[in-house]
Amino acid sequence: MNILITGATKGIGFCTALEFIKRGHRVFGVGRNWENFSEEKFKGMFVPIKADITEKNEREKIFSWFNEQNINIDVIVNNAGAGSIGDFKNISYEESQKLIDLNITALTHMTKLFLDNLKKENILKETGIINISSTAAFQEGGPYAAVYYAGKSYVKSFTLALSEELKKNGIRVMCLCPGPVKTDFKGMKNIKKSFYIMTPEKTAEICVRDYFNGKNISVSGNLNKFFVFLSKFIPRKTELKIIGKIQKNKI
Repeated sequence: MNILITGATKGIGFCTALEFIKRGHRVFGVGRNWENFSEEKFKGMFVPIKADITEKNEREKIFSWFNEQNINIDVIVNNAGAGSIGDFKNISYEESQKLIDLNITALTHMTKLFLDNLKKENILKETGIINISSTAAFQEGGPYAAVYYAGKSYVKSFTLALSEELKKNGIRVMCLCPGPVKTDFKGMKNIKKSFYIMTPEKTAEICVRDYFNGKNISVSGNLNKFFVFLSKFIPRKTELKIIGKIQKNKI
């Protein structure tokens, strides 16, 4: 199969590309910076695409190029995302808008472009969509990371709705909800070593495994599953206070 992954230059996106390649699939990875890219790990099964998907015309160009090359994308992984930490009132509107453009607008448009370019005769058993959300999507809100938490809730809601809508078309849809992952994601650099932080390699392994197992939602790791379950029983005000304290420590 042909797999399209956004945000593939590092972290979860990079590791997810390796997981698909291990299974014999060809990956097209989208990113803005490929300066340190090496094909060594990819065994000739990876095609880098330089693009800024916060720009509408660049998103459209990606799929125009696939059509010109007569390449059918079987699975799209909307992984590209960013974070923002701090008091919302002190964060510029422009920074919040950039977050929305990447985490919500680009993801929604890339999903639509994928579906618009998917021909009925090319739909395979494993054809589908993976959208990367977060365990943050299960929380009531995220003080000091308000726009990020709201965006991840959108991704989860949007993805689960599509999983039901697209069943009749034979298209599988999964939402990956990882907890904290050891990457250079904003706010993670200030976190000391912790037992509950997963590696991007393990997160990607779970993601690809659960997708092929037909899940519509995947929470990475048993500890994160426990935290998600536990959150159902925590009063709203208490939960917001706990999350606020955790996020404030990242500033």
